[in-house]
Amino acid sequence: MLPPEPYPWPFDGDTYRMGMGLRTQDPAQWLAPDAGCPVQLAERARLLRERKWDVLALMPEARAAAAELLELVIAHLTGRFPDWFSAVEGGIDSRVAGMVLKPADFDHPLHLLGHLLPDDLCLLSKTPGGWRLMGGAVCFPSHWFLPHMLGKPLPGIHRRVPGYDASLATPVDRFFDTLAPGRTAWRANWTLADDPTLFQPGTQAHSPPDADIDADNAGDRLYLRVERQTLSKLPGSGAVLFTIRTHLRPLSALDGEQRRQFASVLRSVPEDVASYKGLRRTGAVALGYLEG
Repeated sequence: MLPPEPYPWPFDGDTYRMGMGLRTQDPAQWLAPDAGCPVQLAERARLLRERKWDVLALMPEARAAAAELLELVIAHLTGRFPDWFSAVEGGIDSRVAGMVLKPADFDHPLHLLGHLLPDDLCLLSKTPGGWRLMGGAVCFPSHWFLPHMLGKPLPGIHRRVPGYDASLATPVDRFFDTLAPGRTAWRANWTLADDPTLFQPGTQAHSPPDADIDADNAGDRLYLRVERQTLSKLPGSGAVLFTIRTHLRPLSALDGEQRRQFASVLRSVPEDVASYKGLRRTGAVALGYLEG
């Protein structure tokens, strides 16, 4: 039986803080399977079949890095979790996904990895213009769209993030430059959603709120959407892998201390960040429920 799906709590205090918030990752738990994987993998397979060119891309310059990544992931999964993954001739047997995956059956390594892992994957390479997004399998975006970001450097990808240029651009670039192969770091990102759909490429977060949601039903209609993100560097190509595993919890599933802390954080979010995260749409009704 797969272990329960974790839910990384994104807050370590009662106020909103702008920062990278990186923590050391136990290499043994990098890309670990859990009970939430089968449902997410089924949804990923559907999106890769029905909306392939919206969720999958790889630039020719990054094909070698993608091939290196596939080898590393297969070695990690079969070595750390042999009950769930085993190497077979020409591929990998995933008992989590319920299928044998062979590179020969896919367009490129990221296409296969999109069926093997519940995590979204972004592959970035160092270029004369900075670290650029060279490929991805991004089925569960939170209000961004892979085809629009492909080939862009980090500042272009984060152009809409309040305070990124002033506070984060330099430390993020420095971290990418100095990240050592074999080391993995992780962080948590969060947003408040009124739609449990995982594929959210558009701008719904900035449209008027659903008038049917109020403080009485917000516990079941609003979700704290948390992304567990990891960063690691490939030893051969020097490319950086950015992974995103998305978890959803309705507000009603939060315990009393979590509700108190989340309400406190919501009240402290700066106006520009609230606008960026779409909290003008859902923040007030969420507070009504959390503090009610």
